[in-house]
Amino acid sequence: MSMKKIKLHKINTGIITSCVVGFALSYYAYMVETAKEQDHTYEAMCDISEHVSCTKAFMSEYGKGFGIIEKNSIFYQPNSVYGIGYYGIVIITSIFNDYGHAVALMTLAIVSNISSIYLAWILYLLNDICVICVSTYVVNGIILIFSYQKLRLVTQTRNVTSQPITKKKLH
Repeated sequence: MSMKKIKLHKINTGIITSCVVGFALSYYAYMVETAKEQDHTYEAMCDISEHVSCTKAFMSEYGKGFGIIEKNSIFYQPNSVYGIGYYGIVIITSIFNDYGHAVALMTLAIVSNISSIYLAWILYLLNDICVICVSTYVVNGIILIFSYQKLRLVTQTRNVTSQPITKKKLH
């Protein structure tokens, strides 16, 4: 196996592992939000104190549709649903090792990190620390790092293989 393939395998393993963690966190968030909607007395394990509470974040006006999608829209879903979808798409995209998929992966990672920054700002405004939310932000940051490494590796290989071959003059 070539060095490039070994590096790509390690990067892809890191991306997929991160996505599995992110998927699990998002699924847990979805389950907590669903349980809280059905039973207002429900207390999640991630509700540690008044200002360290995941349900406070999940049940806020920003917990669905990122606080920007209208309530009557089909896209007005818990943010965790978007997370579950995102991690699934990233896993599928990371399987391919070509330039186009590496660019798509990097784009997805950038968008998710912009979303994480926005949602972190919302947590600040809510005066809340959501352990699950912050954990997904860390996972998204890790995916961004791996995506950048993959794009660099695929681009370097692409540049090397696309350079024209020139003949040397014999004297």
